[in-house]
Amino acid sequence: MSLTNAQYNQIMRVYDERQMEDNRDLETRRRSVYQKLPELKALEDFVRSESMKTFRLMKEGRKEKLSELKASIEEVRRRKKELLLEHGLPEDYLELQYRCPDCKDTGFINGRKCHCFIEMQMKYLYQQSNIDKIVEKQNFDYFDINRYDDKVPILADGRTNRDYMKENYRFLLQWIRDFDKKGGSIMFTGSTGTGKTFLINCVAKALMDSFHSVIYLTSTDLFESFSRAMKKDDEDQQEIQDAILNCDLLVIDDLGTELNNSYTTSKLFYVLNQRMVFHKSVIISTNLSLNMIRDLYTERISSRIISDYYIIPLYGNDQRLY
Repeated sequence: MSLTNAQYNQIMRVYDERQMEDNRDLETRRRSVYQKLPELKALEDFVRSESMKTFRLMKEGRKEKLSELKASIEEVRRRKKELLLEHGLPEDYLELQYRCPDCKDTGFINGRKCHCFIEMQMKYLYQQSNIDKIVEKQNFDYFDINRYDDKVPILADGRTNRDYMKENYRFLLQWIRDFDKKGGSIMFTGSTGTGKTFLINCVAKALMDSFHSVIYLTSTDLFESFSRAMKKDDEDQQEIQDAILNCDLLVIDDLGTELNNSYTTSKLFYVLNQRMVFHKSVIISTNLSLNMIRDLYTERISSRIISDYYIIPLYGNDQRLY
């Protein structure tokens, strides 16, 4: 799941283009405002010329003169801001405007990848795993309640699968609306073909459309990612591991299909526990029952899921046959 050299170079070209665009935009703003406010250009020219003198005064050790000059420059800068505000412009109008102020559109902060770089990196990883294509057809626009049977009661209170799925549909939409305020985690259970992955993709698409970071991994991909991250020379995998722990929503699809052992059990608990501690949401899908999860992954994990997750069992025929 690491970036290829071509993908890395493409991301860096994006930053190069952003920096050039930042400078072009600044120059356009300067030309426009100088025509309207000649005084502003005179003030900027003064600051520029006087700033050059500070280096000479520093070399000569003339501290008193240097302090006077700095005070004069600061006063002119204050006047610049006042002039901009008087004409309805923000006080930083003649400064570079960055898409990402944290890294100043370089992609790096103190030699480490900025969060905006990692977001672009994850976008490439989504494309690499085809999740972008999947959610084009697997989203709430394609949710069809008529696919669910409305004749045979499936619950003790007499509700049919269609009645039940209407409730699940409303619940998921509300869960998405409340995501920023309440968060929470969900586990879909049910046999193959009951629509677990489809509903996951519906939720993932809705959250991505509202600018939330979502990472979708099968359980096998999740544990393989942690295995690769253990290699000290694989910095990209380490960053992906960090993203797995910190993204807004982590999706673990098909839990139980991976090769289960003590390592996967410990890593699963680590991921679920870390995300719970920091109030980060998780959605899990599995064919396993809660008893089977307890037997495979220990009671500590099953009790964590029972106490902290909305558990939504899915029923009915294989939806993929329709």
